[in-house]
Amino acid sequence: MVRRRDVVLAKVYFSDSPESKTRPAIVFSDDHYHKANFLLVASITTATDDYCIPISEKDVNCVLDKNSSARFDGLLKLHVKQVLTVIGKVTPEFHSRLLGNIIGMIK
Repeated sequence: MVRRRDVVLAKVYFSDSPESKTRPAIVFSDDHYHKANFLLVASITTATDDYCIPISEKDVNCVLDKNSSARFDGLLKLHVKQVLTVIGKVTPEFHSRLLGNIIGMIK
């Protein structure tokens, strides 16, 4: 079962390509939302810009690329069947920081 704060590997479709790519992502939606078979995630990238928060080893309990960051400028809505596996979990502190950046961006 997928839960809030999980780091998942998922098949993600981007607007610039009809093909899916397997990417890590952080789950934001709650368990009730998952019953509808969808979840909201922030993608994990190696990009660095004003809309990314670097992820350090202390922020997550799994191994990610050395320079990974969480994007907070576009949540993705995925069907649960697009999730391939759960690979870890971000800390409550990192999740709160990421959520704070999302809220700050839309205020």
